[in-house]
Amino acid sequence: MSQENHVHGTMSTTVDPHAGHTSSSMDHSGHDHSGHQMMMIMHAGLKEIIVFPGWKTNNLTDLLISCFALMIIAVSYEALKLFRDRITASRLIKNRKVEVEMQTSKIQSTNRQQTYKEKLLSIEHLIQTILHVIQFSISYFIMLAFMTYNYWLCLSILIGIGIGFFFFGVRRTKIDFLILFHK
Repeated sequence: MSQENHVHGTMSTTVDPHAGHTSSSMDHSGHDHSGHQMMMIMHAGLKEIIVFPGWKTNNLTDLLISCFALMIIAVSYEALKLFRDRITASRLIKNRKVEVEMQTSKIQSTNRQQTYKEKLLSIEHLIQTILHVIQFSISYFIMLAFMTYNYWLCLSILIGIGIGFFFFGVRRTKIDFLILFHK
């Protein structure tokens, strides 16, 4: 079978999630699988459904565009991790500067530690929470795309993560160092 004519539903290695269910309570006749079942082995086909039914590849051009899009998403994931770390590091450094100023001036400051409730309801914590949810969503999106088990899509994700870490990982290491020694 040539790679261009690769259709998942005709492969003998596909897994039918509904096979072997004979109970009448497991009637799935209303589901439309459109003859496309997910491959559970690594493969190099051109026809894929990536994460959403509307994101399909039918030819080499579609696959290359999808690979490029997944690389950009993977690089963005690494950039978002750096951005979140920078927010945390700047807060820690700011807090440390205030502590040092208070110690060197030996003046009793009216500044006090924020309570748990104040930290919880702060704008900074809200922003970090939203960014965390976005980062988590992107990571699951990447995982689901990887689970197409298509060599080219998986490779593009790995290349994107590698490029992202190459450019942003060095800065994250610097931030880790700052956080470690400014506590």
